[in-house]
Amino acid sequence: MDKAPDSITNWADKKTGAFNRLPSKFRNFISKEPGAEFPAEKGRYHLYVSYACPWAHRTLIVRKLKGLDDIIPYTSVHWEMLEKGWRFATPDEKLPGDNVTPDPIHKDVTHLRDIYFKVNPDYEGRFTVPLLFDVKQGKIVSNESSEIIRMFNDQFDDLLPEKYRKVDLYPEHLREEIEAVNEWTYNDINNGVYKAGFAQ
Repeated sequence: MDKAPDSITNWADKKTGAFNRLPSKFRNFISKEPGAEFPAEKGRYHLYVSYACPWAHRTLIVRKLKGLDDIIPYTSVHWEMLEKGWRFATPDEKLPGDNVTPDPIHKDVTHLRDIYFKVNPDYEGRFTVPLLFDVKQGKIVSNESSEIIRMFNDQFDDLLPEKYRKVDLYPEHLREEIEAVNEWTYNDINNGVYKAGFAQ
């Protein structure tokens, strides 16, 4: 479970020292359509986040705005990220913030990376948050925040009261403008945190 090659934890380019973000590896999609591999169901999915990660923040924000608190539970990893990546809090640690606990789904894991390797023992990507996990199938749905928030925006609407169904955070007539804002927010703010923090 801990046989990760050096490249997984190498966040900076060895030649230039610049931070390189790799594409997310898990890009499945929850759907309310009949017969979907990942159907929209209450309590089926678990969201893993870090309060120290701006990518994870937006999944928590959309989860709250869409009233998904009782439909998609979440756990936050410990803020500390060392050579094995994000770790879970231990039972004896009393840390600030909601749901900063040991993993309630996988009782035997200590780090987020353990979940990645449970799903794919040959995984060669990075161990990132947010991570959306299908508890029923034991599969990772997605570790791409932009796609997770789009799932949260409308795929669970049939399970929500009307006041939350009416909340549309990605309306058709504003999508071009949203994507334009997202472009510079991604590069200069969200990814800027990592460019500064992991450059060498």
